Amino acid sequence: MIFWSRWGILAFLFLGVGVGLGFLLAGLTGLGEESGPVNGVFVGIGFLLSAVGLFFFNRYVLDRHLDKPRPLTATRQLATPYTHPDGRVQTHEVVPAVDGQTGQPIVVRPRSSLFFVPMRFWPFVIAALGVVLVIVNAIAVAAR
Repeated sequence: MIFWSRWGILAFLFLGVGVGLGFLLAGLTGLGEESGPVNGVFVGIGFLLSAVGLFFFNRYVLDRHLDKPRPLTATRQLATPYTHPDGRVQTHEVVPAVDGQTGQPIVVRPRSSLFFVPMRFWPFVIAALGVVLVIVNAIAVAAR
């Protein structure tokens, strides 16, 4: 079972992009004709490029727009219902939620994760996987 919250599923998208970039690089260089460790080296390089892309996606899209902190709101019943000019009756209003002890507004900080690992760590996981793929497959190519 896959566990993710909010935008965590995008880590799988970046893994797929890394594999695609690897095979694209192998095809562009002409070295990907033979299957085996040569393709593994290029997939590792694709993972490294994908990790860089995910790092910048996290930094400039997730943190600044999709997962930015926002104030928590609550619905409060009005003491007397308000009738709008068009005839609608409003019985509740939306107000910012406030901490009872401090009086400060409550801020919600949403977090995206995949397998309970926050998205900010996934670029490093993908990069480590890419480094391992490059090293293992480069040793296999050298042993041929």
